[in-house]
Amino acid sequence: MILQTRSEGLILLRPGIERTIATYVAENEIGLEAGGIFIGSYRGPHIEIGSCTTPLPRDVRKPTLFDRSDPGHHAAALEAWKESSGTDTYVGEWHTHPVDDPVPSDLDLRTWRTIMRRVSDPLIFLIAGRRSIWCGRGRGGELAALTVIDAA
Repeated sequence: MILQTRSEGLILLRPGIERTIATYVAENEIGLEAGGIFIGSYRGPHIEIGSCTTPLPRDVRKPTLFDRSDPGHHAAALEAWKESSGTDTYVGEWHTHPVDDPVPSDLDLRTWRTIMRRVSDPLIFLIAGRRSIWCGRGRGGELAALTVIDAA
């Protein structure tokens, strides 16, 4: 999948990521929110997302809340960074909402602003619902919705 804002670079999600996230919006999983982080690389103004983490044992999964509490997410990003000699890193996060067409909640927006204060590079935030996704690019406290330009 390829996404973009009006004025920023492109965001490429590798096909395996879409399939992984889709498993958490299936009927047997959608009752509890799920999530993880995106690991990828910056290519000039573009972001390539090569992998993602999925819910881990110490994460909190509730019908309307996902709290990424397990240190395994951070460990996965650190391992990717080491294995890639510093090119692959944390580039954002994803979670699900138990609705057809998700939009960010007030809690989502507050959480993302907190993350953006700690990370100077642009970040990708994605929410998957049963029928569609919402995706945004955040930097410096500002968030711009992304448009899917190629779903193949």
